[in-house]
Amino acid sequence: MLTKNEVRLSLGVPTVELFVSAVGTPIVIDITTGQAYFLDSTGNVAPFKLSADDLIGILTQSKGGWGEDSTNIWDIAAQTLTATAANLDFLVFPKESGKGVKVDQVSPSFGWRDLLGRVSVRGTGAADPALTIYRGSNRQFQFSNAITNEVFLEIHLPHDYVMGSDVYLHTHWSQIAVDSGGPAGVPGNVKWSFDLLYAKGHNQGAFSAPITAFVTQTASGTQYQHMIAEVQISSSTPSATQLSSSTLEPDGVLLVRVWRNPNDAADTLNQAPFLHFADLHYQSTSIGTKQKAPDFYA
Repeated sequence: MLTKNEVRLSLGVPTVELFVSAVGTPIVIDITTGQAYFLDSTGNVAPFKLSADDLIGILTQSKGGWGEDSTNIWDIAAQTLTATAANLDFLVFPKESGKGVKVDQVSPSFGWRDLLGRVSVRGTGAADPALTIYRGSNRQFQFSNAITNEVFLEIHLPHDYVMGSDVYLHTHWSQIAVDSGGPAGVPGNVKWSFDLLYAKGHNQGAFSAPITAFVTQTASGTQYQHMIAEVQISSSTPSATQLSSSTLEPDGVLLVRVWRNPNDAADTLNQAPFLHFADLHYQSTSIGTKQKAPDFYA
């Protein structure tokens, strides 16, 4: 039985680089032909055919499985294969928290995804940014250089969120004129602030008292340049401006107020900025949870 500890896929015959791993020697399968490859004793890529015994060994070591239907799967706990090697067409993962798809063969980690935040305004009052002509006929929210403006958004944590991982809030913004608010006429800085409330779903908790995080970023010297200003808003050891990552889970909701005070000493822009989006970066397992309500992983 083969005892390789990882299965990888390639489009075509794999190169030697695909076998680089910090934790062992993987098997690579060309998904266009179904042919499997390994590194031989001389370090060259060599093909072999999978026997049933080989397949069981690979699936055991890679802690995953394929199957034809709900009864024909690789059972990790029982270490039995109830499907044949032919016509296997889906992946089966353990249901426990922290299982899923990782990126990068050498240093595997869960990949990042965006939770898009569409900004909204109250529709009345001076605190609303103006929906101003941005370029051509396109209008975007422009934040005043005289008074504080604010927008609001809600973020719902999805079922592929990696439990216990940190999340990062960021703004997408730009200017229609090159800023010169910094020293000697160079671009100045913008300071975006975020008031954050969070609560778990399913009758598990009330929304927390707001905390305020912020990020400061120097403007671009290029007109209409797309800028992304990001701040970490959760941690396993949170500061006064962060949430505890241990409290985040699927179906939790973040309520966010995004605001800018142009009179803050840290904000030195002399050209009013436009805000396009405010989003959350989070790490994803790339699979859902077994249950739709707590305990999500039972």
